[in-house]
Amino acid sequence: MTHRERILRVMRGERVDVIPFVPRLDLWWIANALRGTLPERFREKKPDEIAKEMGWACYHMVPDFTNMMRGPEDILHRALGLYNFKQSVYTSRFSSQVEIQVEDRDGRQVIEYHTPVGSVRTAGGLTEAMQRAGASLGWTQEHAIKVPQDYKVVGYLFENLEVFPNYEGARAYQEDVGDCGVVAVGGASLAASPMHHIQKEFLDPTQFFYAYKDHYPLMVELAEKVGVYFEKALRVIEDGPGDVVLWGGNYDDMLTYPPYFEKEILPWLQKVSERLSGKGKILATHTDGENQGLMDLIRECGAQVAESVTPFPMTRVTIGEYYARWSDRMTIMGGIPECLLLEETGSEEDLDAYLDDLFRSVAPGDRLILGIADSTPPNAVFDRLIRIGDRIAEEGRLPLEGGGARPLSGEEMARAAARVSSTAPAEETLAGVREALLGGDGEALARRVEELISRGVPAKEILERGMLRTMEEIGEGFKTGEVFIPEVLLSARAMNQALLVLEPHLAGGKREAGRKVLIGTVSGDLHDIGKNMVVIMLRGVGFEIRDAGINVTTEEFVREVREYQPEILGMSALLTTTMPEMRKVIAALEEAGLREGVKVLVGGAPVNQRFAAEIGADAYAPDAGAAVETAKRLLGGG
Repeated sequence: MTHRERILRVMRGERVDVIPFVPRLDLWWIANALRGTLPERFREKKPDEIAKEMGWACYHMVPDFTNMMRGPEDILHRALGLYNFKQSVYTSRFSSQVEIQVEDRDGRQVIEYHTPVGSVRTAGGLTEAMQRAGASLGWTQEHAIKVPQDYKVVGYLFENLEVFPNYEGARAYQEDVGDCGVVAVGGASLAASPMHHIQKEFLDPTQFFYAYKDHYPLMVELAEKVGVYFEKALRVIEDGPGDVVLWGGNYDDMLTYPPYFEKEILPWLQKVSERLSGKGKILATHTDGENQGLMDLIRECGAQVAESVTPFPMTRVTIGEYYARWSDRMTIMGGIPECLLLEETGSEEDLDAYLDDLFRSVAPGDRLILGIADSTPPNAVFDRLIRIGDRIAEEGRLPLEGGGARPLSGEEMARAAARVSSTAPAEETLAGVREALLGGDGEALARRVEELISRGVPAKEILERGMLRTMEEIGEGFKTGEVFIPEVLLSARAMNQALLVLEPHLAGGKREAGRKVLIGTVSGDLHDIGKNMVVIMLRGVGFEIRDAGINVTTEEFVREVREYQPEILGMSALLTTTMPEMRKVIAALEEAGLREGVKVLVGGAPVNQRFAAEIGADAYAPDAGAAVETAKRLLGGG
């Protein structure tokens, strides 16, 4: 049986002889090839050649971004979520009524789209430095939608997109991969639905949630126009070559929170599933992210493959829980966390213990394709990949015996999907403050604050007992999964509106200075939503924050610490390759004589307590809710 046959049979729910192992080496290969750090035996080999030599299966997604681009033109419209690779099943073209102007500025591309209904602009790019750090997709520095008028322009672009089959290029790529593995044909975009596409591509991640509340009718109208493009692409995809279609992904129960997922994403996944099944194709969806609150919804989405499943310790859901919840409906693909391949975040003993538990927890082992979730990281210890492959070959013969999985309880699922409570606090006077803050209603909160001030309620009492205490409750709810990111963002915005009313009445005419925190994402890393959440949560409970932004160099961190003199320095990293920058910053602070005066708090998806201790950080926080608690503890307040 070939690797391709084995993978396809598992995806269709059939039992095979052994669990397939698909490590996905592309990202690891391109980063190490650029650095000149590929293992000597593989210096002249491509990723698929390495996999074949090791006896591992191959799996490719279209688009892949690591080895498909003919040139910058293939990702020219990346900021709109549009790609034109020669391997894709379809290609797209803008209407002749659209004029496109491209200008290169300091390594980034500024693109203006001029239409009969107006113009929009995007900016971004992909540098070699970013690729060395493990980035495979260009950075969007300037999003298309900035003001309400932009919705109509972007809608025109998508409603009038032309979509053409590219079956010859897709077949050639699938034939090139051949029997060594499977190619998953890409969907209309990296998003699962038109609204999800708006969320992922057109606005800053934080601003999306404000706009979703403030401009929902405009968003619905835009989603309908993006849906015209989605439908055109789906028609081409369903009649094209390929057994597997990868549609949508990167779900997270805080970002694509349960009510949003059910309303804006689930219907499109179910529609695509029905259409593809009628053509005999397999639907896969990319579930990389925190899925605890989405377990039932993803189970019902119609996909036959949950691809890139990322379990505990990188998320809250164990591999056994995934298997127990999903394996009767979907094939689970992935399942081995990236952090276990890195010396900084896991030992060989940790990896073996994980594999011991995995083989016990996924019995009988059907509907399982093991791989590194999301993909093999650039700094992976290659010998650990060999260890995983050897153990699967030895212990992955089917059916497996054992069984240690514990499914999520109904109570846990309900808690993860629950909304914020609107129960009033015991202090009746401040009940309106709490209610407006929980609801994210800034205007109502400001009115309530003005009313209380006019009644003689002390400003400090309104701030501390009404607003700060409520924000602490919201932070705790966020930590436990009872509050979602949009609710935190809207509550924080409401609080900022109310502070404009409150601050003139505080002692000295302004709010009392809080404890000072400097925070930033380390050099080489362009991710910011996690950092932004920590900023919002800390600011909401009274910390004074200076946000250094993203891609902050060691020198910039040292300069900011010297000038701002924070009590806490917070550093974030999402890419495994940027984690070592945290060690460099700590060493530079020591060299500059600044380390003793500041506590260092680190976080980010690949970071854990082991890594924090190894680099000499004072603490680690797994999420924004925990960051508040940890910051208070570091300063003796909790």
